[in-house]
Amino acid sequence: MPIVNVTLEDILRARDTRANAQRRLLRAYRLPLVSFTMNITGPVKSSPLIELAFDAGLEALYDALGQPAAAEVIRPATGCEALLVYDRPAAELKAACLTLETAAPIGRLYDLDVLDTDGSKLSRPEPRTCLICGGPVTVCSRSRAHGLDAIVGRTHEILADFAAGHLAGLAAKALTEEVRLTPKPGLVDERNNGAHNDMNLPLFLRSIDALTPWFRRITALSLSGADAAALQAAGLEAEAAMFRATGGVNTHKGALFSFSVLLAALGRCLAEGGDVFAHAAALAAELTPPQDTHGAAVAAHHQVGGARSEALAGFPTARKAAALLQTHDPLTALLWLMAHTEDTNLYHRGGAEGAAFVKAQAAAILAAPPKQRTTLTQALDDALIDRWLSPGGSADLLAMALFLNNYFTAFHFFGK
Repeated sequence: MPIVNVTLEDILRARDTRANAQRRLLRAYRLPLVSFTMNITGPVKSSPLIELAFDAGLEALYDALGQPAAAEVIRPATGCEALLVYDRPAAELKAACLTLETAAPIGRLYDLDVLDTDGSKLSRPEPRTCLICGGPVTVCSRSRAHGLDAIVGRTHEILADFAAGHLAGLAAKALTEEVRLTPKPGLVDERNNGAHNDMNLPLFLRSIDALTPWFRRITALSLSGADAAALQAAGLEAEAAMFRATGGVNTHKGALFSFSVLLAALGRCLAEGGDVFAHAAALAAELTPPQDTHGAAVAAHHQVGGARSEALAGFPTARKAAALLQTHDPLTALLWLMAHTEDTNLYHRGGAEGAAFVKAQAAAILAAPPKQRTTLTQALDDALIDRWLSPGGSADLLAMALFLNNYFTAFHFFGK
């Protein structure tokens, strides 16, 4: 996305265009509408960070108010805009909008106007507060109490902090969805502990809770321009936090690496633009390769790739699984991954024979009638537990695919 400096004339022209669109929708539907724009000070009104916050706001509006009777969303250089028509009382819409504007710091950057059927705009019960000092914004604005640079800087801080927390939350959600998916052959789920005697569902959930603040930290570091060494140091601290939470059990080491690379790549993409997967591949190449890990030993002995190879290639397998999730359920995506992935965890536990067995069994389930899939998966789960085989690499890739599907479905979803 090119960053464009807009002029006052551009902003005034966009405001007139928006007012005309509001009048047109009010005439056509004779229903109240929500007009959503962003409060962004300075000549840059649109950027990847701003659009991420805008899309999250749209998602929150849809969650709070449901499907609108009509929606128009545009993304000009003068800033993202949404006009949403609802068959609900205007006062009810205003109450929901005020909640969204005040529930979190990012809400301060949301400008949510509600127009009743006659075109009148519902007023706020209290004035907005200043981004810098927290006082009435009208007073600070009239007196020019704070310089433009300070307001622009504070706006960027709010946007970056929101992005770090939002992306970390999506990562935690994906890991939780993965571990709770049931049944999963040989893996911890809500049915059993899989082919593990040192892991269970509560342990995985504690691990996710311990990692989430570090996902936020790694994303924030990347947004601020941190180099690979600083990001890798944060990743090692995250790993230590995981081991403290699990009593030394390796629940998410592979997933931590993959998610750290992807989140850092997203941070770079939001800050600098470009392709997130190209950023991921470049970042993975900058990181010092891990030593003395099962994955590294398997890769050397069996000449197969692992989490690092996937990252170096820009996560092609996770991306294919994410595309599959557009039309299929997570279990189908997991079975596809098991059938197509060189899972280093399986090679470590069962050698080439064990890995080939899992691939063949997963492919057979995919070829069977869908109504038999759950029963066959449960049978494979029992078989893998007997053989002590756990496709942990496929589970990590499924979590990555769930994250990518959630992120790219929400980001710009409402503008399609």
